[in-house]
Amino acid sequence: MKEQLIAWYVIPILFFLLFLFLYKVNRTKLTAGLALSCSLISFAGIFLLQAYLSDNSALRAILALVLFPVVLLMAFGVYIFIAFLVLNTRSILRKEKRDIKHILTLLLAIGLILIIIISRSVDYAALPRIAQYFFYSVYGLIVYYFLHLTQFIISIILCNCSRPKKDQRYIIVLGCWITDGRVTPLLARRIDKAIDFYTKQKELCPPPKLILSGGKGSDETCSEAEAMKIYALEKGIPDQHLLLETKSVSTLENMKFSKEIMEMDSGGEPYRCIYATNNYHVLRAGIFARKARLKIDGIGAKTAFYYLPNAILREYIAYLYIHWRWNIVFTMCSLIFGSIIPPIIIQTVFQT
Repeated sequence: MKEQLIAWYVIPILFFLLFLFLYKVNRTKLTAGLALSCSLISFAGIFLLQAYLSDNSALRAILALVLFPVVLLMAFGVYIFIAFLVLNTRSILRKEKRDIKHILTLLLAIGLILIIIISRSVDYAALPRIAQYFFYSVYGLIVYYFLHLTQFIISIILCNCSRPKKDQRYIIVLGCWITDGRVTPLLARRIDKAIDFYTKQKELCPPPKLILSGGKGSDETCSEAEAMKIYALEKGIPDQHLLLETKSVSTLENMKFSKEIMEMDSGGEPYRCIYATNNYHVLRAGIFARKARLKIDGIGAKTAFYYLPNAILREYIAYLYIHWRWNIVFTMCSLIFGSIIPPIIIQTVFQT
């Protein structure tokens, strides 16, 4: 049996090779992250099983150390997560203006609390079979979206692991809202990330041109691109290395209109480019880049930790909207097959 377990390690290796292939082909899809997750989970499962069957006391100690926090997470993880969401909401409301987009973590916490209350108050055994089917299907849907969100976060992390070569001709800096004609700290981080890449490439070869992309909103005094140019000039970037794209009002238009500028500026010659945005936005921006037929990588600027949970949830909702047809199909499948989830999982996670 122990010899057979060693042979089973080929499974995580195959999953890892699949991950490398998918990551190279298109890192903006969740499939690469899913392959990596399967590789790590299968490796951990085989190793833990091998430790359980082994007579080695050190391996058994590792098994106990790993399983203890897993058991704690299964028992209390949902409550810890709710507490984190509430505290995060408190933090962001102290530092940002009160807006619906800043309370997504609170809404998620309230939803989880309602699920716990319902799951603890319902006697499933006394319900009619169709009512049991309904509840377990809904729980199945919750499990599906939890796992889907997990893979989304993993994919964001993987997209931020990209390290483009320092031989780019252009960097598209994606705009976002401005205040009184000045860039916000969030937008400034995007520009700073592009400038950092610009500076490092300048030490090795001719620096890239920065395409500052962003139109004028109805409540803005100038276009985002013009405000970005003022900031870039203050940071010492020469005017001749700045190109403005002032028509776009969405990320997809950022990519499309910037592509037109690059093709015109390059005179139709081949060119290399990347885009700069915030780290939580790199994945979705990459999706729109491909829609605009730009097979390019992105670099992500760091975001304050208190801001990340809401930003990631907002990105996830936007991602679901992009793929709304597929998500309807998966939602229906989850509702159909969710009732086969054993009640013990629900009791463990929500009724502890």
